[in-house]
Amino acid sequence: MVAPLARAWGPSARRLSGAGRRVSSHGRPGSVSLRDIPGRRRYNRDQSTRVIPKGMAEGSISMRRRILQWSIWWVAIGASPLGAAEAVLVVSDPQGAAARVGSPVAVETPGPLFSGRDATTGWRLEELVETGDGASVPVQFEPAGAGESGGRLWWLMPSGRAGTRRFRLVPDGASRTVEARYDHQRQCVELREGDRPVLRYNHGVVPVPPGTRAHFAPGESYARGDYIHPVYGPDGEPLTDDFPQDHPHHRGLWWSWPVTRWKDQVADIWAVVGVWARPAGTPHLESGPVYAEVAARNVWKFGKSEVPIVREQVWIRAFAQGDAGRFIDVKIQLTALVDGVAIGGRPGHGYGGFALRAASCDQRQITVHTDPPDATPRRSWLDYSGRFPGGRGLAGLAIFEHVRNPDYPSPLHEYGHCNCVMPAYPDKREVPLSKDKPLVLRYRVWVHRGGPEAARLADVWTAWAEPPQVRWVQ
Repeated sequence: MVAPLARAWGPSARRLSGAGRRVSSHGRPGSVSLRDIPGRRRYNRDQSTRVIPKGMAEGSISMRRRILQWSIWWVAIGASPLGAAEAVLVVSDPQGAAARVGSPVAVETPGPLFSGRDATTGWRLEELVETGDGASVPVQFEPAGAGESGGRLWWLMPSGRAGTRRFRLVPDGASRTVEARYDHQRQCVELREGDRPVLRYNHGVVPVPPGTRAHFAPGESYARGDYIHPVYGPDGEPLTDDFPQDHPHHRGLWWSWPVTRWKDQVADIWAVVGVWARPAGTPHLESGPVYAEVAARNVWKFGKSEVPIVREQVWIRAFAQGDAGRFIDVKIQLTALVDGVAIGGRPGHGYGGFALRAASCDQRQITVHTDPPDATPRRSWLDYSGRFPGGRGLAGLAIFEHVRNPDYPSPLHEYGHCNCVMPAYPDKREVPLSKDKPLVLRYRVWVHRGGPEAARLADVWTAWAEPPQVRWVQ
């Protein structure tokens, strides 16, 4: 059973109108935004998301047109339906950026691709080459919804030449799995690949460790939840810190705002003062040969009476580790439950949003890069690298904002004295949250070996902002 929440960033039902039409793999590499899915968004009683397909929402005439378009596409490729064993993909990676860093790639499947066979495991892409052996990589199928045969295929782009490459989808035996497991007692999700830890998502409240200094606000506690820690490096070394003595409210990879307003009252979910993220239900988990995913719901509760003011949905997708590193995609969706809610950065400073508190390391390097305002495209990223305890050499963690995030690119803040960096959204201003239109923020985290090489960071940016284009052929 595929949970509606988990499918909220599932495939977009883009219209196809002929053979060989290119299907973009963008949207959310690592997932697709709700706003990319044609149709009206509705919320079930359990606060999960469902989408009313655009054709149904607009009436039977539009739906008949959609069915006709799909029928034309089936005929054009010469298969009805196309079987997985005959499927060939043409992948265009003009600059070769995706191949150099092994970034995630996705394509919508043409209807019931797998013809009744198990679509969730046991398939690979084999590269078709004239001489020698081509690349071979596992794929993972993401259904469009519960019981649906259509969806998206995901894989990590194998190394190879820039330009156009062809791959055949073939059955395969068992592949190594990226696995997500829920710990009911601690209310957290552990992601692992084989015997190696990847990350932990702390859904429930994490108690304050003994020896942590008292909260700066009388009567408050640093106990908190809804964040990622630890994030592990290529050798299994922790890259993040939690409850540091200098700023005990800092916590691994987290998303929160110093200004959390409800009407004329201001609390601070960043510093854990007067508003808290509380878990709502049990997270939905996915595991597979390409990625593992956590889809969780939280409710922000305000004041001592804990009034629900914001519904938060978060998706965390960690991909298998490749030669260049590991990709972790995070999508955050915020919807107001009451009127008068807003979020903002620290007044006078602007910090807040999606932040990293890194573990202490030797040979530290903090790199921030944003192209000039007139640059096209305008690239932006930050990187935190060093020699972390337990690792065999230099390693690092880079953060990229999606180009569709509001106000992209955000100012990049670095606070070397406390090992904290972030793309600060919305900086020094406040942004109101709507009850009707969610605020969606997407980030890609790249865990890598070595230091902050500018060319590799540029490739990671390009592979996400300008992903390979993919089309099916017979």
